[in-house]
Amino acid sequence: VFDTKATFFELEKNDKGVVRPYNDFFGIISQLCEEPDLFFIVVGKSKGLSIKNDVAFGLSRVILHFIPLSPLDASSIVEFLQKSLLETPTQVPVCNVLCSSSFSVNELADSLLECTGGVPGLLTRAVNMLLNYIIARNQPFISKEECLTCMNDYDFRRICAEPFVERILNLDEDRKSVFDLLLMMALYRIPFQVDDRLSSESYLFDAVTEMGLYRYPIDQNTFQILIPKVFVGIFKKDPSISSLEKILLESLDVEPVDCFVYSKCRVFEGIVALRLVLMLSSKNRNELRELLCQLSPIWKQMKLPISTISPIHYIKSVVSSRETKSESNKSRRTFANTEWNKIIRETLYLETIYIPLDATSHSPDIIFKLQSPVEPKVLTVGVACKGRWKSEGIGLSDIIDEAKKFLDPVYDQVLSSAVDYHHCMLIIVSTKLSLNVSNELGNQSRCYSSGMFIGGDLFKVPDNCELVILCERDVQMLIDKEILNGLERAFCVSHNPTFWDFGLDLLDRIRNSFLSWQ
Repeated sequence: VFDTKATFFELEKNDKGVVRPYNDFFGIISQLCEEPDLFFIVVGKSKGLSIKNDVAFGLSRVILHFIPLSPLDASSIVEFLQKSLLETPTQVPVCNVLCSSSFSVNELADSLLECTGGVPGLLTRAVNMLLNYIIARNQPFISKEECLTCMNDYDFRRICAEPFVERILNLDEDRKSVFDLLLMMALYRIPFQVDDRLSSESYLFDAVTEMGLYRYPIDQNTFQILIPKVFVGIFKKDPSISSLEKILLESLDVEPVDCFVYSKCRVFEGIVALRLVLMLSSKNRNELRELLCQLSPIWKQMKLPISTISPIHYIKSVVSSRETKSESNKSRRTFANTEWNKIIRETLYLETIYIPLDATSHSPDIIFKLQSPVEPKVLTVGVACKGRWKSEGIGLSDIIDEAKKFLDPVYDQVLSSAVDYHHCMLIIVSTKLSLNVSNELGNQSRCYSSGMFIGGDLFKVPDNCELVILCERDVQMLIDKEILNGLERAFCVSHNPTFWDFGLDLLDRIRNSFLSWQ
C-alpha cells in the first residue's frame, strides 16, 4: 500500500504537488534489499498502467509487465473444478461431487461460465452454493439443463450476487447516470482502452471497477465490459432502473456468454434492433410503423403495438452447410433446412427480436415475428442491414442476393408446406442506395408483394412473401443522419471500433435516441 500522505517515507511530488509514489517505491525497496534481483507485484487502478520501464530509477534488469485481473475461460474453470478438493478424509474433487456420468465437467464449466462470466469471486461462491444444493439432495446433476435451471433461479442469483452488487445499487446519481451507457457498450460489443475517459477526471476503466462491473480482456490494453448474468435479476428489481436499462439487461441475460466473447462490434444492427423494439411497442404515433402499414397489406393486419417490450436475442446456434458469395466476395452462409424449421417453428417466439451472432456470416441481420389479432395469422420479418459505408451504395444485385438468401429458403422449406396464415417479409435497411436502385424505387420506399418481379425478371417474390426496400430518407426514421455519419467515421477507422473511435458524444446521442422513444 503506497504511503501517499508521506507518513513514513518522503515521496517525490511533481510540479503540481501530486505524489507519484511508483518511482520512489522502486528506489526505496531496492535500497532495503540486499539481493540484486527483485520481483514486484503491484495491484492498482488504471493510472498505474502509465508506469514505464524508464521510470524505475535506472535500476538494472527492471522489467514491468502488467497482468490484468481477468475472468477465467471455460478451460481454466475445468482445471479449477478438477483441482479443488472437498475437505473430507478422501479429498474428493469438486467436479466428482457435482457431475454424473451424463453431465461432464466441461458442461459444468460451461454452465458456470454462463452464470458468472468466469469472475473468480462469483465462481467460487456459485460452486459452494451448488455443493450445498447437491449435498442436501444427495444426488449430482444429471444434465446441463438441470444445472442451469438451478443457477437461473432468482434466489440462487440473489444469494450468489448480493455481496457483489451492493456497490452499484448504492451509487450516487452522477455515477449511476452512465450505467445505461455501460450496458449499451456491453450489449453492442464496444471495446474500450485503458486510457479512455468519461470526463477530464474520470477514466472509463476505473468507472467500470467502481460500479462493481468487470472487464474481459481483448489484449493488454483493450477490454470489453462484462456483466455477469447473476447480477441481472437483482438489477432488474431495483426500482431506479429505467425501461431502457431493463431492455438492455434482459438482452444481456438471454444471450450465451460465448456469443459475447467471440463476436465483433454490432452497434449498427443493435441500434436498428432496439429502435424496432421501441417502435413495435410504442403506443404513440409512429411514422415508420405507419409507413410500413401503407406499403404492406400484410403488415397492416398485424397486432401493433405489441403488448410488452421484449429483449434482443442473439442467435448463436445457427450454422449453415450452404454458402453463397456476397458482393465483397466473402462467404455469407444461409440457413439450412433443419435450421429454418427450428427458427420459424420453435425459436422465433411472438414479440421477440433476434440478431445473428456474426454480421458477415448470416442473412438477414435481424429477425422477429408478429401476430395478427385475428388468430392465427403470423408474419416473420427479416431485416438486412446493407451497404455498410459502401461509397457507391448497394445495387439491385445486392438486394436480390439478400432476397434469395432469405425469402427463397423460407418459402421452400417452411411456407410451401404451411397453411396460408404464415407470411414472411424482408426489409432492406441501407445506409446508401446506388443510382440504379434509387431510380427503380423512384426515390421512395417500396414494397414488392407476392408474384412481383424486381430488376426486370431477375427475382420473383415467392407466395406469401414481401420485399420492402426503405429509401435513404426513411431509414433515418430508425437512425438519424448524425448517428449514421458518426458510425461511418468509426467503422472507417476499424472493422471493430472502440469507445475512442465512436466518441462519448456519439454514444450519448445513440442513448438519447432510445430514451426519446420510451
